[in-house]
Amino acid sequence: MDALDFVDLVRHGMVRFRLPDGPVVYVDPFQLEKAHHDADLIVVTHSHSDHFSPEDLRRAAGPDTCFAVTAPVADWLSREMGVATPYISLLSPAAPELVFECGATLTPLPAQNKNHPLGFGFGALLTMGGFTYYVAGDTDVLSDVACDVLFVPCDGLYNMLNFMEQVPAQLAAMSRKPGVVVPYHYSGYMEGTDKNGPRLAEKLEGLGYNVRLLCRP
Repeated sequence: MDALDFVDLVRHGMVRFRLPDGPVVYVDPFQLEKAHHDADLIVVTHSHSDHFSPEDLRRAAGPDTCFAVTAPVADWLSREMGVATPYISLLSPAAPELVFECGATLTPLPAQNKNHPLGFGFGALLTMGGFTYYVAGDTDVLSDVACDVLFVPCDGLYNMLNFMEQVPAQLAAMSRKPGVVVPYHYSGYMEGTDKNGPRLAEKLEGLGYNVRLLCRP
């Protein structure tokens, strides 16, 4: 089994995981084409509109969905969707690891740059189905954690402004190389960024990294 077999949609800053006979997990649901109402867990890393999309939260959420979110999103869920407090976990980079009934484990990690001050949001380290996924979120700084798959932003506008140099340098500094690197947070929604992922992939592959391009426009 490949860790990416569980990843069925990457769009802009969104990643959706579907495990056979296991949980459906959304990180920052965005521009969903259909209302599946199938989420066991929804993670919203911060409250910017391309990560916190009320329309897409309504499309993904079901009656028993759990949420792992920042304070502004938690307030909205309670007020606008009527989500009960036991279903909402309030997260920050300093929050402890959480284990959800659906079988997913989530550890929040720091995510920061000049557009996203420390504490505004977080990166998500998710373990499920025997694999660990690091969805870095909006950040210039990657945490030194072991993961089977790393989703790294490369828009070059608000995150990783010099991604062609920043990302390789930070990967090289990690204690353990990610099993697979997936460039994301580019294309479609961000005009002029469509080639960022392929450019970064080519460079990282030349440095010996396993890279997959999964981001859909």
